[in-house]
Amino acid sequence: MKMDVEGRKPHYGYYALPILVALSVIIIVLGALVFVFLSQVVGVVLVLFGIYLFSAYGISMYFAGQSKAAEIPEMLRIRGDEKVLDVGCGLGKMTVGVAKHLTTGKVIGVDIWDKMEIPGNSPERAYENAKIEGVLDKVEFRTGNVLSLPFPDNSFDLVTSSSVINNLHGDAEKSKALAEIFRVLRPSGKFLMAEPLRNMRGFFTFSPFAFFELLPKDRWITLLEKAKFIKLKYSYQSGMGMFLVEKPQ
Repeated sequence: MKMDVEGRKPHYGYYALPILVALSVIIIVLGALVFVFLSQVVGVVLVLFGIYLFSAYGISMYFAGQSKAAEIPEMLRIRGDEKVLDVGCGLGKMTVGVAKHLTTGKVIGVDIWDKMEIPGNSPERAYENAKIEGVLDKVEFRTGNVLSLPFPDNSFDLVTSSSVINNLHGDAEKSKALAEIFRVLRPSGKFLMAEPLRNMRGFFTFSPFAFFELLPKDRWITLLEKAKFIKLKYSYQSGMGMFLVEKPQ
């Protein structure tokens, strides 16, 4: 982790924190009311469930390591001169992680800057993280939606996304996003997708509401193949499924 001369540390945000806190508080308060007025057993169950929701969230954020940039898997061999797009970049965790491996290349991060998804989400804060991490000259942040990317066909050598595609509704939206990524990639360009999976680790680090929205590894592979990506490579790193695919020539 790097700090600038004023001692600041990068921070890449806590995903959906207001929603999770509000939901946990509502369930705990409801449980307390049920305990007092209706049923002690049901009340205790609700209170414990509210505590579990917040605890699971805290565990998932701990493993996410939001005070450091994303670690790039070894299977993605970055030359250093690539033109890269990071979709759904948020405060730049993946953007900065890739930028650290570049020499003459550059990363453009795009996001819709949803502040409910990430409190304080903005290009300015993303740039601040890049400055603290020493890669300000290698990044650019813009407004853009993965469902309709504001770039011509065949624009990028590499596209990355982290915990983005899973947040889209249903296979139709996920497939549309993958088609857009495919479109903006150059022939032989690579796409690195990092997503939490519906597996045992996901069960213990995500709330039930989030866990059942996750996809298993095989489902992601099917979606990538339907999007016409080839040469799949897979690894599991820091609680995330890492899928590396390529656009045919």
